[in-house]
Amino acid sequence: MPTEILLTNDDGIDAVGLRALADALSRDYDVTVVAPATNQSGVGGARSWWDTTVDYTETDRGYAVEGTPADCVAVADVALELDPDVVVSGCNHGPNIGAHILGQSGTVGAAMEASFLGTPAVAVSLYDRGNLPVPPTLDNGDFAVAGSVVADLIDRAAVGSDGGLELPFGADVLNVNVPAADDEAAENPTYRLTEPARGFDVIEFRPGEEGPEEEDVPEGWEFGERRGEMGMELRDRFWREFLRGNVPDDPGSDRRAAVEGEVSISPLSSSRSVAGERTGELVDPAPGAETGAD
Repeated sequence: MPTEILLTNDDGIDAVGLRALADALSRDYDVTVVAPATNQSGVGGARSWWDTTVDYTETDRGYAVEGTPADCVAVADVALELDPDVVVSGCNHGPNIGAHILGQSGTVGAAMEASFLGTPAVAVSLYDRGNLPVPPTLDNGDFAVAGSVVADLIDRAAVGSDGGLELPFGADVLNVNVPAADDEAAENPTYRLTEPARGFDVIEFRPGEEGPEEEDVPEGWEFGERRGEMGMELRDRFWREFLRGNVPDDPGSDRRAAVEGEVSISPLSSSRSVAGERTGELVDPAPGAETGAD
């Protein structure tokens, strides 16, 4: 029996990347598409709750959900009663790299939701070094490497003692960033185990102030443009460094791997805990701290 895959994304059910993955994975696996009816990029792991009705409709492309990527995973689990071996989220139109980006990504949010519900998941995103961070136009062929990489990673999964799939590298979720098919590095791509880059700071802009120096602005990006009449804008230098291909990251960061044209594979834990072996230890209160005793 072929592996059953639940395929979702955050770019919407009509996205080229979703269709490309569906076509590629359907050759060897049983694929069911449950994806947002509209673009939900940047919503992270947001979920609709009891004050909102989540509608869904079966279409010729799969089930279209009026909700977030995380909603799609929940609908598949509860309403459609699907029991996939693995969830694949993507392929995103643009990279999902950097620790701060992962919390904002609907692609990663759907994968995390699957993991919370007990199903391993792969989040996969496309980057094009010639058109960073988001390619202006895409077709099915651009995602050819993404499809083969996802299939390869699923094939590397092992069957656990409970009969379920266990992802490689001990991960609950794999966050994967793959070069576009026309990248010179894509013909024989290097796989690199990575950690999400942590280089991040915020740039503050206020109306009436000058923006960054012109040489700091990548071609086609208007970082000095001001929008709005009052308040402030918060932007980060992360993408500016990435667009220039000039990153300060140590080897092993997902951002450096992408700049170098590699397949970045970041194994993630859904618990996000760092307590490790100290889990369960009692912690003495600080001297003078309230203890609740009379």
